[in-house]
Amino acid sequence: MIQENELITFMICIGVLIFFILNYQKLKKLSGYNLFLTSFILYTCAWCFTVIEGIIFEEVFNLIEHICYISSSGIMVAWILIAFWKRKE
Repeated sequence: MIQENELITFMICIGVLIFFILNYQKLKKLSGYNLFLTSFILYTCAWCFTVIEGIIFEEVFNLIEHICYISSSGIMVAWILIAFWKRKE
């Protein structure tokens, strides 16, 4: 069963993703912007899988969701480390 809060969070993520796409030129000025964008896309995919798991194949989509969260977190940490290293230079 789909929970309303999961659906609302997914819709907010889609809205932020659209905002990122519309402001892509400004985002390119960030160091490692591609890592940041990849991390957010994976985070959005995780929320999408959260909604889908309420409909079909609960265990499979739950696993994929958590893999996306782990990947997103790892990429975000890499982006933060790169941003700090470039700031020191």
